This record gives sequence, structure tokens and C-alpha cells, in this order.
Amino acid sequence: MIMWPLFLLSCVQASPAASSLVGYIGTPTECAKAHFVPGYNLGGEGFDVVTMERKGAFVIDTETWKTTANGSCKLYRNRYMNQEVQKVPVSVVDWRIFPRCSLKVDSMLYDSAEALVNDSASSVSNNWKVGLEIPLPAGASVGVGLGGSHSRESAFGMQKSKQDRYSFSRQSIQCKVYRYRMSKKPLLNAEFLSAVNALPQYSHGSAQQYRALIDTYGTHYITKVALGGSIKAVTSIKTCEAAINGLSTTEVSDCLSVEASASFAASVKIKAMTEHCEAQKKKLGHSQNYRSMFNERHTEVTGGSIDGTDVLFEGQSNPSVYNNWLKSLKTLPDVVQYELHPLHMVLPAPHPAVKGLKAEVEQYIKNNAIATKCSERCQIGHRSNKRDPCACVCNSSSHIKSNCCPNAKGLATLKVFRLYAQNLYGDTWSKTDGSVEVTYGKMVKRTNIISNNDNPVWGETFEFGPITMSMANKLRFRVYDEDQYWNSDLLGECSFQLHSGKESNSCMLNHGTFFFSYMAECAPSLGGNRCQEYIPASMSPSLKEVFYTRNGVLLGEQDNWPKSKLQHL
Repeated sequence: MIMWPLFLLSCVQASPAASSLVGYIGTPTECAKAHFVPGYNLGGEGFDVVTMERKGAFVIDTETWKTTANGSCKLYRNRYMNQEVQKVPVSVVDWRIFPRCSLKVDSMLYDSAEALVNDSASSVSNNWKVGLEIPLPAGASVGVGLGGSHSRESAFGMQKSKQDRYSFSRQSIQCKVYRYRMSKKPLLNAEFLSAVNALPQYSHGSAQQYRALIDTYGTHYITKVALGGSIKAVTSIKTCEAAINGLSTTEVSDCLSVEASASFAASVKIKAMTEHCEAQKKKLGHSQNYRSMFNERHTEVTGGSIDGTDVLFEGQSNPSVYNNWLKSLKTLPDVVQYELHPLHMVLPAPHPAVKGLKAEVEQYIKNNAIATKCSERCQIGHRSNKRDPCACVCNSSSHIKSNCCPNAKGLATLKVFRLYAQNLYGDTWSKTDGSVEVTYGKMVKRTNIISNNDNPVWGETFEFGPITMSMANKLRFRVYDEDQYWNSDLLGECSFQLHSGKESNSCMLNHGTFFFSYMAECAPSLGGNRCQEYIPASMSPSLKEVFYTRNGVLLGEQDNWPKSKLQHL
């Protein structure tokens, strides 16, 4: 295994005079020559909490740096850039360097797309809802995700969730290099201020103009930032396909973390997990690594300069990929963590646009909030999971896992019924006293004896319960003439390979013909002739049209649904 230093951005001891922790007021000449600190204009930018994206439009003025009329400014020494003296805008305060960057892979497992969406705002370090009163429908406070519903990560989860039952595993690394905050009373960007001042008094008729401003500047503005870089990979895991292949989603997520951590110093936990993952691969006969077995992935790289799309997993074969990326963060940082305030709060309270901006931001967030609504009933099991109210829960057994996924291929339920015979001939002097023995694997069922009848119709229906269909097991019938239980004559027997579905058939006995029917129903997520094929649980086109995620709807669209769309729920 190739190892490389974790401390690429390690702190260099500096003299007090050169310390980057304390800024100083520079002369006009120094300030004119100085460059801005890296990422100086990333704070104060507009931000949309629905899409989780910076808007590229500035609410706060981050270009003005002169603190006095003669051209003085606030200067800092950047020890990550050879002690270069750099300036900050007047609206930036408390600029600091993070002393070290120790890379560690963080991992999270989400049982559903809705859980993934609800955590998509995790990079926001404060409560972005403070100052807002989002108008949720009565009784809808539980199970409503307010932010991040249209982020790129959420869109990935949403698309997958409609194709099958998915879990999602997120692996990420993060390196913080710089941080600062915006002053309490910052200079506002002239263009933003002009746009706000041009807004008419808020009314139903002018609401669209307020919404247009939100489209440009977002719902919030950034008040505090941690700058650097992050790499985040979200892998979609077909929940039941993993179970059928002998893996739990927790195991898959853990083993993806092991592989993503391969280039970094391994903790005791990672070492233990590595041994388990290798043993599991050997047990299941897999030669592929987990990142190849589970390769439906969405990757986002923030900050720095890096090539490749799956760098978190593929980068370990070439450690220079990470080395070069980390070095580039010193000059090309991006926002990896931030604090947000609602857009209207940047304006003084008496400003006439405050009320309208607040109301439109609240309505926009509400319209794009995701409310939990289960799109389907449980095929087996029941709903009792408080964390995920739409999840089906089963009693775990040798055939079915607690998440109602089959734990192996070939799993089915077998029912044998409509057993009868014609023209039996058992005794010379009397009619047949017939019974049937039905066997599958080690399970044996037997009918009652129908006395003195050469054309018996047995009324029993045999439920064999869960079975595993395989070439080794056959459905076997034996028909007896039972004069006495200790004196039975075998009139004939026959056996058949099971196939999924309903089948009626017959077989010739020594004397007479035997008829039977059976129904072999594949377990959920299985199909094919012998229930050996994985069948994705895709949503129907009509449900895909109604639902935003598999079990989530947008509040803004729900109010406009025709009753015809809701009748299936």
C-alpha cells in the first residue's frame, strides 16, 4: 500500500511579527501592491438553500479594501504562500489560517433518498432557518425536508430512488485552509442595493419581481466561511440486490470507506474493517473490489485543481493526485463550510423590501420542501420504522431479512392444490382407497385417504411456505392405495422441476392418471424461471410523475394535484 504524508499543509513556525493570526494596518503603498487573500470574495455571496449552490452574485461588497481615504487597508501575512503580505476587503474580519490539514475519510449511510436529501445541507454550520417562518401545511411539520431538495446530490438520489429500492453511502474528505467572517454591518454590493431599492411595495402583483431577485441572489447570503477543498462521493446501493448477494448495506458502506481510506493512515477501526471486507469477499467468491461492484456514483470536488471524476476511489493508485490537489488549495480554495443568514436580514429593518423578501424566500423554500408520502404498500411485512415511516419491516428469518429483502436467489413460496386422479386401479375386488404424498426437498405433506373411489378428488391445499428453488430439488408426488396404514400399495410416482408461476400438469401412474396444480411465487425482488434473477422495484410511470422521490412529494406541487393522481394512495 502506498502511503503519503497527511500533513502537506502543516504549520510552519513563524515569528510573532510574521504571524498570520494578527493583521495590521498597511500603508497606502503596501496596500496598493498587495494581492487579496485567496478566496476573499467567497463570503458575502448570495446562496440558494434549495439548490445548495452559490449564486455568483454578491450581496456584500467584497472589492472595497480601503479603510481610509488615503488608501490604508488591513493586511495579513499568509504563511502558506511564503509569508506573502495580502489584504482583505473592509467587510472581512477575523481572517485566519487553519494550522493543519489531516485527511480522514468520513462515511455516512442513508437508508433512502429522502434521508440523503434531508442531510444535503450538512455543510451549513448554523441554523439557516432562524429569521424565517416557513408556512407548512397543518400537521406537516414531521417528515418535511426544507433544504437541499434540488441540490446535485439530491437529484442523483431522486433519480435512483424511482428506479429501485436504494440505500446511499457517502464518503468524503475535507481540508480546511482559511477562514473568516463578514462584519456585522458590512458594505452592501452596489448592484444588489440598487436592485433592492428598485423593488416596488410588496403585493400579489409585485411578487414576481421579488422572486426574480431571489433567482439572482438566492435565499441567503454567506456570513462566515471555512475555505479549502472537499471531495465527496455518493454511491447508490441497490438494497435488495446487495442482500441477495449476501451483503448488507452497512457492510457495503463500511467496505467502501475502507477502499476510500486506502491511501491514508489507517485507524484501528479501518484495519479491523479491512480484514472483515477481505474475508467477506473471499467467502462470497468475489474478486472485484467494492468500488467496482458498486459503481453507480455521484462525485463532487470542491476547491483546488484536480482531474478525474471518481477521484476519491481511483486516486489511490496515484497518490500525486491528492498531493497536487492539496497544494492547489492554498491558492484556489473554495467554500467547504459556511454560515448563512436569510437575504432580508442584510437590510436595515425599516427598508420597505424586507417584508416582501422574507415572504417570498419563505414561500420559495416551502414550495420546494419535500414531504414524506409513501408511494406503495408493503408487499410483505409492515411499516413500523419511526425513522423511515415508509420502510417495510419484516421478522428476520433464514429466508427474509428485517428490511424485507430476500437473502438469497431462488427464494419463493410454494402452494400445491387441486389434486385428483382418474381411473385408479388398486385392488382386484374393491375400489381404491387413495392418498397422495407431496414432497419438496425435506418437506413432506400428505392428503387424507379417500376410500372406495377410483376417481378421487382431494380437497387439501398444501402451503410449503418459503422454499429455495434449485435444480437439486424436485416437486415429487406418490399416489398410494392404502388398504391399511401398514399395508399401502404404491400406484405410481412422478417428479417435476419447479418453475415460477402457476402450472397444472398430470402424470401417468401404473394404473390411472394423476392431476395437480401448483403456484410458485418468487419473493419480492426476484424473478425468472427459477427466481434466480434480480428484478428492480421500479416505480410505475404514473407514480414517477406524481412523486419527486420514491416516497416524497414537493409541497408546492401537492396542492395542485388532481384527485385522479391521488386515488392510488
